[in-house]
Amino acid sequence: MFTVPHRLNILITLLICASFVSFAGNPPSRGKESFTRIGIAPVINFYSLQTKHAIDPRSRMSFSAFVKKEWSMDRSNKTFFSVGLEYFIHGVNYRSYYFAQDTLQLYDTSFSYTYRSYIHELQLPLQVKFAFNSTTNSLFSPYVTIGYHLRYLLSSVVKVEQDGNVVSNKAVDMKFKNPFLTSRMNSAVGIAIGFQSNRTRTNGTTFFVEAAYKYGFSPYFFKESYSASSVYINSMHLGLNIGIGF
Repeated sequence: MFTVPHRLNILITLLICASFVSFAGNPPSRGKESFTRIGIAPVINFYSLQTKHAIDPRSRMSFSAFVKKEWSMDRSNKTFFSVGLEYFIHGVNYRSYYFAQDTLQLYDTSFSYTYRSYIHELQLPLQVKFAFNSTTNSLFSPYVTIGYHLRYLLSSVVKVEQDGNVVSNKAVDMKFKNPFLTSRMNSAVGIAIGFQSNRTRTNGTTFFVEAAYKYGFSPYFFKESYSASSVYINSMHLGLNIGIGF
């Protein structure tokens, strides 16, 4: 049986493919605008742990970088559809156990080891933007964006320390608890509130700034011989996206 998030992943993925084929085969007609947007963002993360075997999750410095193609969906140029590619790196610290080789695994709630991890992702964002002013009849437009993001986990590095001494530092295979298509793939939903400049007769380059929130459908985890079992990490992310369009 598919879970609700899994069914939603399948449905929205099919919509992504259909929408992309439609836009690729039917470029914007005269009067409709299209943009290429490039941006970067510092990100604040909010983590929680679904486990009794780890405590005290804390965010590390994080950022994202993205490029996307955006098409107008109406002649008033207020509604836009976009698809793109985003690289996202975010980090979390938490305290848990560490089991050395050939030792008894005792879950005694000591949590004397600190895990420091950076998680690397590629994301495919599918977004619809609603501008409050027409982008062709005003110099600036506030807007709201809602989106769905396919996520693919790349290799992650986990460092384990005890009292400042490093006991392990190596790449791990990070996976989703509820995988979609592969163990490294799932998705997130997002919303953004932003402000952009618009094209003029003398300047075809625009800028934008937006506060963007994303929530992941599935927790993720890794399992090594030294780590506690069933340490699942949930996350939400708040970024300040800054970039240009042309």
